[in-house]
Amino acid sequence: MSDYVPQSDAEFNLWQVNLTDNIDSNLTAWGILAEDFTAMGIFQNSWTTAFAKANNKQNRTSADVQAKDDARDAYEKSLRKFVAQWLANNSKIANSDRERMGLTIKSGSRTPVPVPVTFPIGTIDFSVRLRHTLHFSDQATPSSRAKPDGVHGCEIWTKIDGVAPTDPSELDYLATNTRSSYTKDFEGKYAGKTVWYWMRWVNKRGEAGPWSSPISAMVVS
Repeated sequence: MSDYVPQSDAEFNLWQVNLTDNIDSNLTAWGILAEDFTAMGIFQNSWTTAFAKANNKQNRTSADVQAKDDARDAYEKSLRKFVAQWLANNSKIANSDRERMGLTIKSGSRTPVPVPVTFPIGTIDFSVRLRHTLHFSDQATPSSRAKPDGVHGCEIWTKIDGVAPTDPSELDYLATNTRSSYTKDFEGKYAGKTVWYWMRWVNKRGEAGPWSSPISAMVVS
């Protein structure tokens, strides 16, 4: 049986946000001790801060990357303990809830969440000073803003300035957006620079589909 915790940091981050959002909305209904959830939140805050800092490839240091790794280790241990204690065998939680949270379902009744097979297509509105607004839809249904079945959101990665990226390793994670548009505001120092965007769909387990075609626009001053 495969591990329910995603391997990559970006997918782990998406997964843990979805997991904790679901828990927070159902603490009382699932009979979960609020103090235990709050205690786990301390590790989540440390991870969120360290992950954001380490993802800034232009300014991060080796110490930032190590701090992110240490924060993930501590948070992941806390998450696994919480899942084992409160979610894995809780009779108040339906398998559909566990599936929505990206957790392992022990019964044979699980319906797998499909990995996306299509990719987003996007446009950029750069008419507002120091702002890019991305609009995206699925390649199979370009006239509709609806996401494909099983898709949680659109994962957005960027590269600012320099030559156009040719490999995902050149990109920085920006956000995972669950709506059909996303707005990014820039500091004045980025005025006149070109920003490239790559996008892909991710399902509720954090599994990603194929990359979109790159799109780009200049940051207008």
